[in-house]
Amino acid sequence: MKFIPDDINIDFMGKRKAAFGLSTVLVVGSLIAIFAMGLNLGIDFAGGSSVIVSFKADQPVDRKALEATVKGMVDKKLGRTGTAVSVQDFSAGTSDTGTDGQAVKRFLIYTEVTSLISDDQRNKIAGALKQQFGDKTRIDVPAEGADIFYLTFPQEVDIASRYAALRGTYSGLGYKKISVTSDTEQQFSNECSEWYAMVGEERAGEKNEDGSDMGTEDLDAQYESCLAEVQKKLQGKKDKRFQVNVEELKAEVEKELAAAFKAQFLSVDESTSVSASVGSDLLNNGLLAVLYAIIGILIYITLRFDFRYAPGAVVALVHDVVFTMGIFAIFQLKFSLPIIAALLTIVGYSLNDTIVVLDRVRETFDAYRGRDIGELLNRAVNNTLSRTVLTSVTTALVVAAILILGGGLIADFAWALIIGIVIGTYSSVFVATPLVYYMDGYLKRREEALKAGSGGGGNKKATASA
Repeated sequence: MKFIPDDINIDFMGKRKAAFGLSTVLVVGSLIAIFAMGLNLGIDFAGGSSVIVSFKADQPVDRKALEATVKGMVDKKLGRTGTAVSVQDFSAGTSDTGTDGQAVKRFLIYTEVTSLISDDQRNKIAGALKQQFGDKTRIDVPAEGADIFYLTFPQEVDIASRYAALRGTYSGLGYKKISVTSDTEQQFSNECSEWYAMVGEERAGEKNEDGSDMGTEDLDAQYESCLAEVQKKLQGKKDKRFQVNVEELKAEVEKELAAAFKAQFLSVDESTSVSASVGSDLLNNGLLAVLYAIIGILIYITLRFDFRYAPGAVVALVHDVVFTMGIFAIFQLKFSLPIIAALLTIVGYSLNDTIVVLDRVRETFDAYRGRDIGELLNRAVNNTLSRTVLTSVTTALVVAAILILGGGLIADFAWALIIGIVIGTYSSVFVATPLVYYMDGYLKRREEALKAGSGGGGNKKATASA
């Protein structure tokens, strides 16, 4: 299928200077935006907490009122002002329904705090635990605010009775929503997870007798049964290491929203916290992954094609990544782990597009050797133009469907892909290919200079002998 005629002859190389000017403006503007405005880091990187909350869909919710309610609650609990809180829609399209089947409206609430438990409250909790279980009880709490307490008792104790005792201690201090686990329970649960992953991998692609996919429905039921069996295995077991997770943020948000929005509010569906140091490590590792991918691509293209092609491909990839990050900085879209995945996807997509063009360039060089380099590059780009446009449009349609129907956090991921597809198609034609033009000229000039230098040296020797 071709929507672009075979005899099309657009002078892409004639527009290379204008394209380079535009690309320079885009990259420099993106870098200025990144450094001046900064990336709007999600909790994956900046640290903080997020909660997903549900409201009745038939009653509109004021997002500013929702933001102010959560902000006021956090400031009051921590005894401070100015806590950063943001609210965004978390629509999941046609499947936005609650457990009872009614339509719901979901919001994702970000806050920069990782815990609502102050240092004084942690000390109070530690004191109560030591008073009840003895001074030899070791209590470890993450250095950066968190709602997790790691307890190590001097000797092994009955797991079930210690669970009950710990819940009683925290409940007496006013913390109702907690979860308690032991190392033994975690070990049993991990066995269930490993079994599920192993069997699920074995079933991938297998068929039933009627030819249908085997699926994992019964496997899911067996996994849930395995987790339920864990509680039975714990009866009579002993352990000395326990973990207590106080879901204070989730509990307080639920209480505050129920009071402020009454019947309009339904529930807090999920809460997540990430410390700032962990977030920083994730960001650094994510950007390093993009850098390593680009370096690997430089090596691959040098070996697979010729060095004259490699700089153009790599510059095009850097161009695409920087521009995408710049758009995220300008519009302050959330920059999170899914966006790093999107950047790596953009690198792969843009490279694939560039490789197709460069492969045709190489074929054209071989078939029409001796002709003007600009003419050969134009011929190669025009020959692949139909494929380039069709691939980009069809891929963009799929990503647009993800953007419209996916909802929630995946929306930013989809935006990144759409930006990457557009700029990746542009860079394959107007960045990577023109750089082949300049690299070819540079290599020819260098080769001529080396020949001239070698010839000059030979003449000098001959003159000296004479």
